[in-house]
Amino acid sequence: MRPTVAIVGRPNVGKSSLFNRLVGQPIAIVDPTPGTTRDRLLHPVRRDGLRFDLVDTGGIGIVDEAKLAQDVYQQVQRAIAAADRIVFLCDARAGLHPLDREIAALLRPHRERVLLAVNKVDHEGLEAEVGQFLTLGLGEPVAISAAQATGLHELLERLSAGCPAMRDGGSADDAESDAIRLALVGRRNVGKSSLTNALCGEPRVIVADLPGTTRDAVDVELERDGQRFVLIDTAGLRKRAQMREDDLEFFSACRTERAIRRADVVLFVIDAAEEIAMVDKRIARFIEAESKPCVLVVNKWDIAERAHASKSAYRAWLDDRLPGLAYAPAVFTCALTGLDVELLLTTAARLHAAAAHRVPTARLNEIIAAAVQQRRPRKVGPQPTRIYYATQAEVRPPTIIVFVNRTDWLEPGYARYLEHFVRREVAEFAEIPLRILFKARDSRFHGQLDEHRVVRGRTKAERHATLILPAHLIIEKRRADRRRRLEALDDRERLGTAREALGGEDPAEDEDGD
Repeated sequence: MRPTVAIVGRPNVGKSSLFNRLVGQPIAIVDPTPGTTRDRLLHPVRRDGLRFDLVDTGGIGIVDEAKLAQDVYQQVQRAIAAADRIVFLCDARAGLHPLDREIAALLRPHRERVLLAVNKVDHEGLEAEVGQFLTLGLGEPVAISAAQATGLHELLERLSAGCPAMRDGGSADDAESDAIRLALVGRRNVGKSSLTNALCGEPRVIVADLPGTTRDAVDVELERDGQRFVLIDTAGLRKRAQMREDDLEFFSACRTERAIRRADVVLFVIDAAEEIAMVDKRIARFIEAESKPCVLVVNKWDIAERAHASKSAYRAWLDDRLPGLAYAPAVFTCALTGLDVELLLTTAARLHAAAAHRVPTARLNEIIAAAVQQRRPRKVGPQPTRIYYATQAEVRPPTIIVFVNRTDWLEPGYARYLEHFVRREVAEFAEIPLRILFKARDSRFHGQLDEHRVVRGRTKAERHATLILPAHLIIEKRRADRRRRLEALDDRERLGTAREALGGEDPAEDEDGD
């Protein structure tokens, strides 16, 4: 069990910046808006010979338009109670604030666990301001700058001095690697945070009727029957046209996209009392494009039952609106009553195990041969596409490479047909996504003229499914990156030719070699 270090303080002192700096990733959203962080964010840290869990908290004393100040304060209190060490962060630029004194009085009973740190000491002129924080009565403060990464080594040394368990023994954390990461995604107010709390058995994240309550992607660890899970509660999404690239909602959506990519299984939460919206369809397309095992979580099923809805009829209605996830299992839940909430974990564990299944090459080629015999690829080039053989290259997701004569003569969408066919023939693949790749086989007859040696064989809309940015912007960015790589390659080739002409000397150097 790793020790826990919690960062507390008033709003806008740099708690999230320090959290991101110690973690080494932009996990928490950093924004000048007071009250940006609301829930407790937890992430493991391993650096400078130390290992611990770091917790970011909301600002104490925020004036929040959403009137969630009391909920944020309760989350901070839980973090303080559970932490082995507490970093009380203050702001050197703003000086000693009355709220700092109030928080110091709150932390004084836990003085043996508290380390006072003063942030934003970005130049020598601010070092003199650190002394005034001695009046808080919490010991000598540590001067740091999260933005410039200064003073962090001393901060970590002071933390570990009071907690020897933080010293890293060097062994790998097998339990952490065995944990199944589950991302709860969906549009606003479908009950993602309520489901997280129902699974944890405690108010781990803030739940309110206000849309957009959750902003960061919050990781929550739990264990069931010896299996560890990491729940990733994400912000609810809405239409792209209603988001700007400089507001908090856009950054929250980016965290949701990253949560889907790093998840092992996605819990796609749908409101049983609402119609399927375009946001739901966009999320479904992105989950499918990322080849993530998915559980369709139909929440608020108690409302549908009162309207005499049946599960079979609703599932048929759902498959008609989300055809790309027709293979995914559905669980009908109610976060308030706990209806089938535990079934989510067992279903996710089953999908995670099924995604690790391997099909023998001989059996796989029998299936592919039967699929081609039933329906051959449509001719789109000078000659028909010929399929030679297939092999499974990877698991999670199961990735099948199909060798053909020319990938640029392949019918768009043929991969989807093969996915459906293989899924019907292999029981372990019935409820999980497959990734079919087509590769041109080496041949001396066609001169390897393919523009792309390996393709996915999907339609253009399926290949460019996005969650945040429009597809045309993604395509333009990829083309620009490709042009830059080609230009860099040309520059290196020209530089090599010039070096040969000069007898191995670098043409970029002047006559003095400077």
